[in-house]
Amino acid sequence: MILALCLVTAIPANPRAQETTAAAPMTTDQVVEEMVKRNAQRTEDLQSYSATRSYHVKYQGISSLSADLEVTLTYQFPDKKEFKVLGESGSELLRKRVLRPLLQAELEAVKDENRSKAVIRPENYEFRAAGYEQTPEGNFYVLEIGPKNKSKFLVRGRIWVAGEDFGIARMEGEPSVNPSWWLKRTVIHASFQKTGKFWLPLRNESQTQLRMLGKSWLTIDYGNYKVLKVRGDDALPGIDAR
Repeated sequence: MILALCLVTAIPANPRAQETTAAAPMTTDQVVEEMVKRNAQRTEDLQSYSATRSYHVKYQGISSLSADLEVTLTYQFPDKKEFKVLGESGSELLRKRVLRPLLQAELEAVKDENRSKAVIRPENYEFRAAGYEQTPEGNFYVLEIGPKNKSKFLVRGRIWVAGEDFGIARMEGEPSVNPSWWLKRTVIHASFQKTGKFWLPLRNESQTQLRMLGKSWLTIDYGNYKVLKVRGDDALPGIDAR
């Protein structure tokens, strides 16, 4: 389940509607170089923000269970996150074994030694061109990514990079390593929204096939963003977004 924390992705609603393909104006190396540079700059500039999250997990197998958790999050650069639980319901087992551990896992993932292992950059991934899509919402470079090492923080799949500002616009994939024998396969889809110049998570979905025990679905919805502080602004009043 920690894999849900490792994706840095973004996509507008229904991005494949009326999409067309064309020759990419930049090479893969050029796209990756610009993506890494711009994302590093945005990471340093975003000093603090707050948001709400709604977690929903469903299990279907020997029984049917579901659970929900709603929290507020406050982030401070570079590695401080605080969660406050607003409410929870449903299966106590799923809340204790899945949802609560997700919060703890994210606190672990944001630490510098782990955060560097999850960043989508050449130190962690190999990149290969997979297309260039033109949509009403913008143009996107499609890159296949392959982990250079086995890590629970890395995924194997594709990313969509926005041609306008080189934010990672979408990701679909599977974990580079299976975190547990009980998990046969996990497929992940994630999306972000743009708040000011920052790409922030919008929705994260994962489906896991369990060995002999059924399936589970995890959905995380993000919203109510407030950018509280940007580097160079001593008193930013807050940028709201949903």
